[in-house]
Amino acid sequence: MIRFAQPGDLSAIRDLWEICFPDDTGFNPYYFDHLFSLNDTLVCELDGCIAAMVQMLPYTLRVHDQDFPVTYIYGACTHPDFRRQHLMSQLLSASFDWDQQHGRIASMLIPQEAWLFDFYRPFGYLPQFSIQTITKQIVPVSNTCLRPLTADDLNACQALYDAQTAQYDMAVIRSATQWQQQLALFQTLGAGAYGWEQNGKLAGYAFVWQEEAGIWAQECICADSANREAFLSALAHQTGCTTVRISGPTDEPAHSLGCIKFYTSQPSMHGYMNLMLN
Repeated sequence: MIRFAQPGDLSAIRDLWEICFPDDTGFNPYYFDHLFSLNDTLVCELDGCIAAMVQMLPYTLRVHDQDFPVTYIYGACTHPDFRRQHLMSQLLSASFDWDQQHGRIASMLIPQEAWLFDFYRPFGYLPQFSIQTITKQIVPVSNTCLRPLTADDLNACQALYDAQTAQYDMAVIRSATQWQQQLALFQTLGAGAYGWEQNGKLAGYAFVWQEEAGIWAQECICADSANREAFLSALAHQTGCTTVRISGPTDEPAHSLGCIKFYTSQPSMHGYMNLMLN
């Protein structure tokens, strides 16, 4: 039986999550304490067990300057005892029906591994979201323009994001709540979230993870390239790292990150998504 989760399912859902997504970083407990929603969880119940599930997270997609509601499929998983029974196919099909009944124009997801792009293609998911990720050796330089991001900066972050993603046919637009959730996540589990301020105005931001080899600015956006280089040098100084991995929007060659299935015929488009709990 496919249905939305109920309060009594929570323990089984957490157990299934831990089986399918083992984690020692603290993300799993944080996710369930701060981000998880039963109302967005579609489950497949077999023989009284939660055999498979997906999160159907609500997002907004901007397509050529128009905003539309979409679903982001997250945490798609099947219990090992119930695999090879096409349960995920049934869950996704049910999610597509629900989306169309409730006015959502598309379903998006980020494959956890490269081979999964081919797995999701038969369901109609096409790889139309890309991102650039580069690794650089940075000379650390202290700079007073660097400071921690606060909730008061998030409107300015959105403005920078809008400006840098305007080159794309489509981009995921974060709500105020989603920005706040990302800020709290990186402040709690990551190396922090930082802003680059010039003349009293936010000119860049970065959401940063600590990695074994250095730091990863999972989304680094600056108003211009000169700001970005100085920003990265200051981040390297702040974190004590010289190896910096940087991801974000670009007009240069990039790699596929996410897929989308539109419910009506659309031309091929180039999109940007990031900071999707990925």
